[in-house]
Amino acid sequence: MPLWKFKNLNKYGNIRTRIMHTEDSQFTYKPKGLGPFVGVSRFKYQSRSKYFGLLVSPRDGKTYLTPDWVEVLPQTTFADIEGPKEETRGRKKNSTKFENPKEWKFESKSDPDSWYVVKHVSESKVTCTCMGQWRAKDRKCRHMKEVMKELNIE
Repeated sequence: MPLWKFKNLNKYGNIRTRIMHTEDSQFTYKPKGLGPFVGVSRFKYQSRSKYFGLLVSPRDGKTYLTPDWVEVLPQTTFADIEGPKEETRGRKKNSTKFENPKEWKFESKSDPDSWYVVKHVSESKVTCTCMGQWRAKDRKCRHMKEVMKELNIE
């Protein structure tokens, strides 16, 4: 059954947090000597790997979440564990991304044999392979500005 994060005040007035297991799906707990109740919420262990498991150690009988090797309550089930969340790396999940972005090629002024590629990757974003974008204050090189002007992107 579910795990709960239970918070109460200790005798010094500091918040103490405990992870508890209940047989019922509702939290009912009347502790003696634990101090004033602060709050309770549903708890799930977080695994850094999407391939996680539970292991009971034959040496000490404790239950561990693998491969993180975090000690968990003995009553923990797979329903009490969450895998890692998908990384967006700063992107918004609902941003529209083009399947086949348009490309523009610009010849380098310093090296006639090299080319810079500007791609239109989303509705309002273009990228460039030149180093000028990192030097510019607004992070837009002249190639990107030229393509953005052509596409009417601000």
